Amino acid sequence: MNGVPQCDESSPQCLRCVKRQIPCSFLEDGSEIFPNPSGNSSNYDTSTPKSLEYAPSDPDQPRHGGLPKFTPQSSLVAGKEPSRGAKQFDLLDLELIQHYSTRTYMTMSSRLATHTVWRDTIFAEALRHDYLLHGLMATSALHKATLQPKTSEAYAEYSKVALAHQNAALAGYIPAVSKPNQDNGIALFSVSLLLTVWAFASKRLPEGLNSVKLEFSHGENSPGITLPMHSPTADFIEIIMILRGIYAVIRETDTWLQGDIEELLRYPRSEDLPPHSADVTEAFDILAQASQDPRLTPPREDEDDAIVQALCLEQLEQLRDISRCRSVVEWDGHIFSWLVMSPPSFIHCLRQGRPMALAIFAHWAAMFRCMDHHWWATGWAYSLVVDVSGLLDPIWARYLDWPRRQVGLVFQDGAAFDGRRLT
Repeated sequence: MNGVPQCDESSPQCLRCVKRQIPCSFLEDGSEIFPNPSGNSSNYDTSTPKSLEYAPSDPDQPRHGGLPKFTPQSSLVAGKEPSRGAKQFDLLDLELIQHYSTRTYMTMSSRLATHTVWRDTIFAEALRHDYLLHGLMATSALHKATLQPKTSEAYAEYSKVALAHQNAALAGYIPAVSKPNQDNGIALFSVSLLLTVWAFASKRLPEGLNSVKLEFSHGENSPGITLPMHSPTADFIEIIMILRGIYAVIRETDTWLQGDIEELLRYPRSEDLPPHSADVTEAFDILAQASQDPRLTPPREDEDDAIVQALCLEQLEQLRDISRCRSVVEWDGHIFSWLVMSPPSFIHCLRQGRPMALAIFAHWAAMFRCMDHHWWATGWAYSLVVDVSGLLDPIWARYLDWPRRQVGLVFQDGAAFDGRRLT
């Protein structure tokens, strides 16, 4: 100790200096850093920033009634190009980042253990890779859009902002995905997962803003697609193709997916999942009997029909096992595994409208109701079961009874099966 009184840095003047009646260095330094405003408040601009000329509100509550004119200032939407080498973020971008960091990250998965990964690990990677940062802002904008009344201007504007950030993300992601390495592996994996959310959620955006075009088929194109164009099932099959492409990306990057990010790759052990209830077990048993129903079996079954029948029964048993996850909220996302892991030949059967494959798919869709609490997946289960019911002939009614009951549909003397029918 040198005998000099130590400043305790109390504001506005430290107590030791007051007691000893000596000049306080903390006050002197602080006055430079935090200048006291003069008594004339007119010297300070208290106006609202341009990009906040709409009423602040709880992001989880829709905006109603007197919503001031929404004027997003995003340079992406306005078509402005930032100067070369400069990273420009406006207030709307910061709003999206804040919303992602406080709300959206929790909606990506039901598993609590993954929430900190989405909030911290993936966001840290986004600070290193612009395309991932745009991806997070796109997802946040999609989320905010769904929280607005669909007829509101805010809904349309957030949707436009989401599309702009999607395009910016894909512009960086697509070239990088062909060259995965240790530096970009986590970022590529993260954007690949975000694509799933976009693919599901984009069907709920205004017309013209719902296309995410990616070349992810990897040779899985099917000959002779017979599903009606733009039907819910046909659209969903396209999402399946994106999911399967994402799985291919995961396989390419899994060497570098180490540390906290590994939490997103975990899947349940068989003993973690409870057995099916009696009604679900009965539904699977009834569907398995369809392969022996003479009304559904071609009079002259050829070798190809026999192969398809065996394939469908195999996938039915896979679904019977995997779908036990629907009873455990933590593992509800595991329901995707059935589609992602199905062999290409079964996906071809779906795209060709094979009745048995579609009946199995209807059961999967009914199971998919376990994801309805996610804003980006809600409504799909109902739409798919309704659509498959219209695609299949009324003789399949018995085999579609369980999935129809699961989504709240009621048979009306077969009337619900009119329209497009595949036998």
